[in-house]
Amino acid sequence: MTKHSFLAIALGAGLAIGSTAFANPFQAEQREQRQSKEFHFSPEASSKLREHYQSNFRAKDKVDVAHRAGFTVGARLPDGWKGRIHAVPSAVLADIGPIPAGLAVGYLDGYAVVYDPGTGDIVEVLDVY
Repeated sequence: MTKHSFLAIALGAGLAIGSTAFANPFQAEQREQRQSKEFHFSPEASSKLREHYQSNFRAKDKVDVAHRAGFTVGARLPDGWKGRIHAVPSAVLADIGPIPAGLAVGYLDGYAVVYDPGTGDIVEVLDVY
């Protein structure tokens, strides 16, 4: 191996290691924010939500199940959601468990949704029908 080849390999390895050692603190903060805004319904919580909405609200809400739009984790709630979303009752929330700070749980168009009320970003969604 020539002297120049050895230096090139050493320099390349040093740059690869150094770039991870000195990661951008802004990227680390963004990663922490994403992780703190993560939530998943447990099987028990999913069951409680479905039971609550199917037995108490199906006739009242008249959700057009065949024509409603699906919600996707990571997407945003649709335009006009603020006027249509309903808070999940506190008795039901008690069965779900703690929700990360800054997030809310609501009911919209036949879905239980964990979302960021400031942005409308969907963190978790459960089809309750």
